[in-house]
Amino acid sequence: MFFGVGMTIKDNYYLMLDSLYIKNFRLFKELKIENLGRVNLILGRNNSGKSCLLEALHLYAKNASPRTLYELIMERGEDWEILKEQENDEPTLQVENPLRHLFSGYHFPDLNNGGDIEIGSVKETQERLKLHIHAYQTITTEEKQIFARVDDKQAEFFDSEDTELVIEIEIANKIKSRVRLNEIEKPRKYPIRRMFPYRLSSNAAKLNIQVVPTKHINDENVATLWDNINVQPFLRKIVFKGLQLIDENIQEVVLVGRGRNTMPILIYKNGEKQIPLKSLGDGMTHLFHIILALVNAKDGFLLIDEFENGLHYTVQPKVWELIFKLAKELNVQVFATTHSKDCVEGFHAVWETQEDAGTLHRLDNNLDDGVSVMPYTCELIAYALESDGEIR
Repeated sequence: MFFGVGMTIKDNYYLMLDSLYIKNFRLFKELKIENLGRVNLILGRNNSGKSCLLEALHLYAKNASPRTLYELIMERGEDWEILKEQENDEPTLQVENPLRHLFSGYHFPDLNNGGDIEIGSVKETQERLKLHIHAYQTITTEEKQIFARVDDKQAEFFDSEDTELVIEIEIANKIKSRVRLNEIEKPRKYPIRRMFPYRLSSNAAKLNIQVVPTKHINDENVATLWDNINVQPFLRKIVFKGLQLIDENIQEVVLVGRGRNTMPILIYKNGEKQIPLKSLGDGMTHLFHIILALVNAKDGFLLIDEFENGLHYTVQPKVWELIFKLAKELNVQVFATTHSKDCVEGFHAVWETQEDAGTLHRLDNNLDDGVSVMPYTCELIAYALESDGEIR
């Protein structure tokens, strides 16, 4: 049953996104996914929009906090112009704010032509997260200074030195924060804190979210996630039980060191050996990060980019079975991407036993028509797998 802001609710569980609408964000001019489940797999070729979809969900869950906006930009290296200018003793490069990369076409939309970013439910348009571009002017009087929005149609007539572009972040039809775009402070010691200090108010996150990127979770974040569950033995037990899907002789996991020097150590039965996790390859590390992030995502989202990384095809059905089980028990909505047929087969093996709990969609990026989405049923996926049809 569906309630409220286009999400599902059960007992005291958080509101789970029932569908997804994305407009004017990165590759997406407009994308609609009409139905989502608790565990959702997104497949597609390279540059089909899979990672962009996860980024949109990340922004949605974080209510597009200014910090999150810039972290997404920096993660993709889209702040390169600022870094390049830093290298010049006498800067000559005219730097445009890199947040333009978040908008469709990689540039800020014209004030009078729409182009605002929207992310949320297909059904509940009023509750979507929206990012608008507007012109603002600083008005100085003898008594005070006012930073006020300018009528977009009149903006071109104002003195450009007094007028600047601003991203308004709107949630449920209320402006929650603004990010100023015309000025860029050069990053020094703390790039995220100092590069873009233009938050006028803060946004509380909509819900808990954990992300497993393609390059793995960094050691410092692993330490934080581990500290979160270190006093909860049943959650720690889930983590090393997950690792037993690859090696049944693993008895425990301990972390040594702190911060960037954190190192997970696997303890084997009877204490016969203690082995650094990273020495066992990418698959074991990827599995550890997935399970660790999942138990930290209680009552929220888990985003996994390229689920299959390092995981042998024989292990993947077991991992999916564990994810379906834990997602229900911990009230987590999972979104994972893949371009692997083995991953789809592993997902399908579990999904067909509980079809209502999951969904599978394929993204295709056509140069003329943009990104389109195709939903699959269990039956259709089974047929495609049996006939070796196109599902990637």
